[in-house]
Amino acid sequence: MANMRGEIRGLTGLRGVAALTVFLAHTHETLGERGLNLPVSNLAQRLFLNGGRQVDIFFVLSGFIMAMTYRAWFADTVARSGYCKFLQRRFARIYPLHFVMLLAVIAMVIAAHVTGANTRLGLARFQFKALPEQFLLIHAWNLFGHGVDQWNPPSWSISIEALAYLVFPFAIFLTNGWAKTRPWVLVIGAVVCGFALNAVIPWGIDGIPGIALSEFLLGCAVFNVASSGIANWFKSELGALAAVLILVVAYALTPDIGFDIGVAAAPLLLALCADNAVSRALGGRVLFFLGEISYSIYLGHFLFSSISYRIVSVDWMRTGPLAAAAGIAFIVAFVLGLSTLTYYTVELPARNLLSGRRRTARVAVPVAAAGPT
Repeated sequence: MANMRGEIRGLTGLRGVAALTVFLAHTHETLGERGLNLPVSNLAQRLFLNGGRQVDIFFVLSGFIMAMTYRAWFADTVARSGYCKFLQRRFARIYPLHFVMLLAVIAMVIAAHVTGANTRLGLARFQFKALPEQFLLIHAWNLFGHGVDQWNPPSWSISIEALAYLVFPFAIFLTNGWAKTRPWVLVIGAVVCGFALNAVIPWGIDGIPGIALSEFLLGCAVFNVASSGIANWFKSELGALAAVLILVVAYALTPDIGFDIGVAAAPLLLALCADNAVSRALGGRVLFFLGEISYSIYLGHFLFSSISYRIVSVDWMRTGPLAAAAGIAFIVAFVLGLSTLTYYTVELPARNLLSGRRRTARVAVPVAAAGPT
């Protein structure tokens, strides 16, 4: 079993790339719906502009880092004190920003009602009766049939992440014996269950919890083999490049989201746990910083983009290539700027305060976006 501690910059950088891809994919889609069609080939769209499949990576990445960080806490027992401390830390990580962003979206909707303004998809989708589920972070569990994304759409994956946190300690405790003696059985079992769920229940409101949890558990299982011979090969220079190639091929061959993307991402997670060209590239200063603010990018880009479209006119962007390029550059800079602001003014201080830590441990802390990690 692997014994890795400390900061793994490559994993943080991967989360940053994934969050940025989600934002850019949604921007491309929204601009197209507003009449600014940016021609992109099917291959390019599969490789660079399919934001949904990044969520598959988020869940596997989250499970991997959860096991890396907290597995020892629950390997022998799930004590009440440890369980509560774990949930406190995870609550401090994901809830404050969710709460603030939800309040901001509510304020935007109320202002639109008062001023008679409208949103791209209309105000009827914002159902106030669904707000209790949104605040409790259970809206993606499909308990009351209100849907998962009426208010801040990206938060559905944070809701599933919260569910994963509730079951994670028990999953670690129940599989501890197998993790020590038969770790590959757990990996194979997670893969089989994930593909079975993907085949029987496609991605959608009904299938979100089961498929996403199977990806999270796959990440937990993959960590158990992080010291195996296969894992060590993927950590080599050649193996790391092969891990990237596996994921790129999966992107190219898969038209939409699916569990196979999560499986294809697993070798890359192993590769990033060592010093090689791929981990150094993803752990570079720019991508690492994007990884640090990735949760703010992921959870905030719906609202931030909505504001940016009221500042820069898409009609003006349609007047020519230079206007389109300038408008897109403004939207990207605006969203990244506000994401940086919310990271330093909301996410980071609230995490430190609520987790009881004076300073943030500089470890690749997971959020599914990130969806999340």
